[in-house]
Amino acid sequence: MIITIGREFGSGGKYIGEKLAEELNMKLYDAELIQRVSKERNIDINLLNENDEKHKKSFWYTLAMASMSMSDSVNSLTELPSDDKYFIEQAKIIEEIADEGNAIIIGRCSNVILKERKNVFNIFVYSSNEKFKIDRKVEFAGLDAKKALKLMHKKDKERATYYNYYTNQIWGARDSYDLLVDSSKLGIENTVKLLKEYVKCFVNR
Repeated sequence: MIITIGREFGSGGKYIGEKLAEELNMKLYDAELIQRVSKERNIDINLLNENDEKHKKSFWYTLAMASMSMSDSVNSLTELPSDDKYFIEQAKIIEEIADEGNAIIIGRCSNVILKERKNVFNIFVYSSNEKFKIDRKVEFAGLDAKKALKLMHKKDKERATYYNYYTNQIWGARDSYDLLVDSSKLGIENTVKLLKEYVKCFVNR
């Protein structure tokens, strides 16, 4: 089984994924995914981190232009910008992870990359309470409230742009996930409990 978790910045999605992985005895891939791409594809990890869940234009347009401009003897992927190549290599690693066994994957469009597979459960964690997200970043990241708010808006915009760019779908839209959960309603620990029970129902359906 694979669980994918999309998340708003400050919603606790990463921590929820970590706790859920512990509770369900599953491997977790977040930064670990980037490290694996770097090691197995021989790509500088600094370049991967610079492009991690960040992008600005249309992947599908870029891919189409590359395909139109290539000759029959040239692989279209060679015409793609580097960050698009990084995404493709990352997608391949996500597929490999899904082949290997139970895992939780944080973000990186994994819900769409694995959409044709069975036994993939897609979760999106958000918070309707902005102060809840700010307070978490103040407490756990040591930011002041103004910096936390600014970073929250920046990160969520980057994640949305990246997701929309590579999937041609809308980040956080309900039709892209099996469950959307507001972590500020129950709190982080109770959200973990809720998801653990929900996943069990999903497995046993």
